[in-house]
Amino acid sequence: MLKTKIKAAQISNLTDARYFAAWYTDWLGFCCDTTSPNYVSPELLHAIRDWVEGPQIVGEFGAQDAAYIHDAVKRLNLDVVQVGFFYGAKELENLRGLTVIREIVIDPNEATDLNATLEALSPLVDYFLLEFSKNNISWDALKNNKNYFNINTLKSCCEKYPILLSINVKAGEANELLETLQPEGLNVFGGDEEKVGFKSFDEMDELFEAIES
Repeated sequence: MLKTKIKAAQISNLTDARYFAAWYTDWLGFCCDTTSPNYVSPELLHAIRDWVEGPQIVGEFGAQDAAYIHDAVKRLNLDVVQVGFFYGAKELENLRGLTVIREIVIDPNEATDLNATLEALSPLVDYFLLEFSKNNISWDALKNNKNYFNINTLKSCCEKYPILLSINVKAGEANELLETLQPEGLNVFGGDEEKVGFKSFDEMDELFEAIES
């Protein structure tokens, strides 16, 4: 078992799905945004989920509206939906009844009041996904470079809200991150197979072995 919850994002093949399920991750995320290059067809999603047991299935959406998402939940038998910046309080109201992960992409060059955003949206959201990796922000940079982000603010937010962190972190630093911030969990990514049915998981193995309880 792992010390923290894990969401595996952008799953697009059975090799990834079986690997993450074997590590007892909590969620498998599939891109349901038809405009994204990572989009997974309903046929493939159903085929993959039929082979795995354990993790909840997350539909990762883009700017699709609430009606589309509700329909997709039924068609794809999704357990959780993930939405991005397009979904403010008004839009999230239309997702009531669903388990919702709200993504927030962290840009160190933009001044945002993270705590205020989390407080305003928390009644409508089950988990927040703070996305640092899309801007190539690592844990090492976060803790050592004050120009990136106030780590005390982040720690305070993790104490008050259910936060999943998506951040570049080395296996040897993972426990330091978890002990310092104590988030609800981490977000990691699947990827392309090297060939059908084969993929190296050496780097992911190191991370999971480091945070194995």
